[in-house]
Amino acid sequence: SLTLKLYDGSRLIRTLKTKAPKENGVHRWTWYMDEAGVIRPSRRIRKQTREPGGVSVKPGTYKAVLHYGDQMSETTITVESDPRLEVSQKNINEVYTASKQLEQIQKTLADASKQLIESKTIASNYQKDLAKLDKETYKEEIKASKDIVKTIDGLMDKYFGKIDKRQGITRNPEVTALQRLRTAAGYIYGSQTGLTSTEITLIKHA
Repeated sequence: SLTLKLYDGSRLIRTLKTKAPKENGVHRWTWYMDEAGVIRPSRRIRKQTREPGGVSVKPGTYKAVLHYGDQMSETTITVESDPRLEVSQKNINEVYTASKQLEQIQKTLADASKQLIESKTIASNYQKDLAKLDKETYKEEIKASKDIVKTIDGLMDKYFGKIDKRQGITRNPEVTALQRLRTAAGYIYGSQTGLTSTEITLIKHA
């Protein structure tokens, strides 16, 4: 396999991996000018096979090191701001810092939801195993397990919204934690003017 490591000075910011091509020739591999990110929140535990992408890097010079077995090739990449826009370094720094802050909120949400899913699985299995043994003898324990599952589902609904079984294009009226996070990210990631009172408020909501 091939491994591409990106550095900001001495700091490793991204690690990309792919299978080595079978044929000789010119091959293309894209780095989307981002740092390593964190896992995304989900109702299910997903197997992570690749490093997730994170916030966009700031303009500057970065080092790219390609590894193949014991061979190594190195070059530099210069990332620049859009020349059509006049974006100050202050605004760039504000957006980068706020993006990193949202990333930590996302990680907290992902870790919490993963822990709840694991706990729900334990409670559900406990409930099934006891029911197989003796429903009457373990009636209270089975009920307690059901209550735990119900409570966890209620918490997950606050994160992701209630599961809507209606057909077609639907939308639930409640505002969820994930919606708060996505709204803040949508404003901040594309900002060219740094943080205004709007972005600061959205971060607080998240």
